[in-house]
Amino acid sequence: MSIRDQVLAILNSPSKEAFLLAMGHRLGISARDAFAGDIQRGMRQAQACNEMMIALWSQVRAMKDEGTHGYPDSDFLSVLLGKADAGDARPHLRHAIESALLSVGEKGTPEP
Repeated sequence: MSIRDQVLAILNSPSKEAFLLAMGHRLGISARDAFAGDIQRGMRQAQACNEMMIALWSQVRAMKDEGTHGYPDSDFLSVLLGKADAGDARPHLRHAIESALLSVGEKGTPEP
């Protein structure tokens, strides 16, 4: 199963919130780590990570608040990829996705 298929499956499961929160956490750490090398590149990557985190938190909020709308699950990964590409931060997004997938486990339930 591709990562895209895994993400879509998690977004349509009871583990959606746990997955989004784990991704946001990993992107926050990545934003901090982006400054380890070239400062200009790090600034672009950190800004892209911030934009992705805003999208993630908006998705979580849309799950909880009636009247708040998030992205359709089928479009959400494309939205994140666009934000990542705008700041050359695709490796940060990939790491966040892979880490979040591991944190919810193969069956879509949070691991202890």
